[in-house]
Amino acid sequence: MKLKRIAAAVLLIFAAATVADAQINLKGLKEKAQNAAKSAVGKAVGNTGNSTGSTATKPSAGDLVGKVASKVPAGKGKTYYVSVSTGSARADGLSASTPLKDLQKAIDLAQDNDEILVAEGNYLGNMDRGYIEVGRFGNATQEADRGKFISIYGGYSTDFSERDVIKHVTKFQPTSQQFITPLFNFNARRPYGYNGPMGNVVIDGFVFDFGENNLYCAANVDDERTGTPNKGVLTGRFIEPDAMPAVPKVGYANGDEYGLHMDVEGNVRVSNCIFVNCRDYGIAAMMGKGHMEICNNIFIACRYAACQVRGSVKDTELDQVSLDFHHNTVLFTWTRTKAFEDMGQGFRFMNGIRTINVHNNIFGCNSNCGVERVYYETTAANEKAKISNLFDNYFFANKRDLELASMGAATISVPASRIEEAEQIGPKYEGNMELPAGNEAFINAIDQPYLQGYMNLSVVTSQSYDPNSVANQINRIFGQNQRGSEIVRPNMYCNKYPWEKAKDLFGLVPDHGAQMPE
Repeated sequence: MKLKRIAAAVLLIFAAATVADAQINLKGLKEKAQNAAKSAVGKAVGNTGNSTGSTATKPSAGDLVGKVASKVPAGKGKTYYVSVSTGSARADGLSASTPLKDLQKAIDLAQDNDEILVAEGNYLGNMDRGYIEVGRFGNATQEADRGKFISIYGGYSTDFSERDVIKHVTKFQPTSQQFITPLFNFNARRPYGYNGPMGNVVIDGFVFDFGENNLYCAANVDDERTGTPNKGVLTGRFIEPDAMPAVPKVGYANGDEYGLHMDVEGNVRVSNCIFVNCRDYGIAAMMGKGHMEICNNIFIACRYAACQVRGSVKDTELDQVSLDFHHNTVLFTWTRTKAFEDMGQGFRFMNGIRTINVHNNIFGCNSNCGVERVYYETTAANEKAKISNLFDNYFFANKRDLELASMGAATISVPASRIEEAEQIGPKYEGNMELPAGNEAFINAIDQPYLQGYMNLSVVTSQSYDPNSVANQINRIFGQNQRGSEIVRPNMYCNKYPWEKAKDLFGLVPDHGAQMPE
């Protein structure tokens, strides 16, 4: 038996010296941040100058100060009302006094330019199947699958007299349902060759949580097989697909389903949402011609990557595709496997998008990197024309802050302080830094047992080889390779994060990360 411990913050163990190296002295943060945090409420989440909220059009550099977007005018159309607790399956849904009960039914009834207002509650789809869809998942080029350009807003009281996305939690939180589709799939594509006006797509004010559906080892700090770092963490480690450790389990499913999947074009915005415990991306999107804005969201304890958006246009149309990812809080993104082999990125710069702006975010405790830029466009000309702006972001306790492609076998790890040296980034690269001291209110708002477990993350690998086993004796007869076994046991991996505490992270760091929705 051969045992080896793999360093896990630089290979993923955060020891005391590494904590300082991980860019923040957690114990040295002062209470003065609590007063400073109060001034953050209602500030700095890019709008277009509209005091009541931003539109889904692309903001300019001068539009980065204002109140958090809460609603985007979607053009002229009908307004549908939905309330799972007070609505009716047979209502028309066209007034606050006659809401529908089923969000999926409202989506099916809606047409381009309509909007849907959703009251607090848990929405599980038609007949509680566990998922919601606008168009079919898989191929938005087919007529029946193209979806529609609609805007959907959560966070309303049951009588629709008030909207507060923190107070009136509107969530997609499946429990015992098992399905092989995204938690929410949203398609909005025009027919091929269409040259008319762009449509609007908005998803605003929802909680996407797989935590009640994922399959985990039951928490047990006395059994290292469960990956339970301390008694305060809700569950043991996440159980990967096709794995079935011989320990008690909680939850139901362990397939690779997305949180929010989108295949869209036009003017698109995802804002004021929480993506927590997503087992295969928080947001995974394909973007056609138009602009996508992902702002003021919290991504926490997601697997694979928190956010990945690919362009979906011809090379000649790349200049018509852009993406802004700003004022988001991205924490605890986990790798694809418990061996910490790959994935685990907060945000990924992907191909097919001419201009990407990533700014005023907080990237912390991501098991691979806060930001990844490793993909090159299909031609040298397109790569040269690509704009990959990364500026004014805070980083802390990531394995890497920025990961770059390298001509050799390994990628390049770039700390926040040296991002200006990364030639793949720019032309805007200024203002990236470690999370400044004085933000104790933010650190304290993170679930402390979960944070403590991550900061002491370790992986134990156990290897064994028995030359006299029956299998190895037979293999030698036929000249085949000998076989051994390997067990990888992290003390923590993609454990369940308490979704209620994710709400506490809004508005604690002025002008960085998710601000307080208004």
